[in-house]
Amino acid sequence: MFFDGVPMAAPDAMYHLKMRADTDTHPNKVDLGPGVYRNEQGLCHELKALREYEVNTGNTNYLNNAARIVLGKDAKILEFNQVASVQTISGTGAVHLGAMLLAHSVPRMSKTVYVGIPAWGNYQPMFKLAGFDVRTYRHYDKSTGTVDWDAVLQAVESAPRGSIFILQACCHNPTAADLSEEQWQILAREIKERGLFPFFDIAYQGMGKGLEEDAYSVRHFAEVGLEMLICQSFSKNLGLYGERVGALHAVCKSSQAAAAVRDQLRFLIRATYSASVVDVVTSFCLHDL
Repeated sequence: MFFDGVPMAAPDAMYHLKMRADTDTHPNKVDLGPGVYRNEQGLCHELKALREYEVNTGNTNYLNNAARIVLGKDAKILEFNQVASVQTISGTGAVHLGAMLLAHSVPRMSKTVYVGIPAWGNYQPMFKLAGFDVRTYRHYDKSTGTVDWDAVLQAVESAPRGSIFILQACCHNPTAADLSEEQWQILAREIKERGLFPFFDIAYQGMGKGLEEDAYSVRHFAEVGLEMLICQSFSKNLGLYGERVGALHAVCKSSQAAAAVRDQLRFLIRATYSASVVDVVTSFCLHDL
């Protein structure tokens, strides 16, 4: 519904040249595209602290492992290539990139976004920066110390069709008030019936009830066929605060839509910070989870 109308992005000459060079098996090939020093064997001249550029959407092994962790290793949408994943500058970078994608590359997307408060302080400024009308509703009931479920449902029921709802998948920041599995099921049904768009932030997977349990909300929304964005951070659960390791996953209705969304994300990355950070160690760490 949302991502089906996303076109392929304008081609980037450097990106396609690198892809062609990487897949060329000619023994005498010379890639003069990226500004990388190489030795006589054609290998990257590497100082101890430096490595070659990654393809700007990120390390493929890392992204496959990250998607498997949040969506489940047996997720059908991964099997059918319905997920567009890109590496991001931690969770903050994922939220920013996701907001820019919805603002500039998804024609059917509303410009209204809902945030349950209190919430992480960066949601509102980042979406306002991207040109969205940010509306708030009460997520937390101070008198009970739990989710204000009536307020959540009222916000969903009154939201215009196509509106975006920012949802924290687990370990709610700053209240720790999470929805129950039953409430997530109800919320997914309401969002689907009303044509709303879920924008998930999962920054603490594994630090609540467990790696699998903490991903219940995201996986359930995927199982019922909802399109969504998932912003993933490994700053907390892997203790990689300074490395800024994250990912953005777009769950689409088809592999064709996923390819177009990935291409739009590639374009946005190129225009924002050019290339993704290389972090092979993280890729191996995720493989063990």
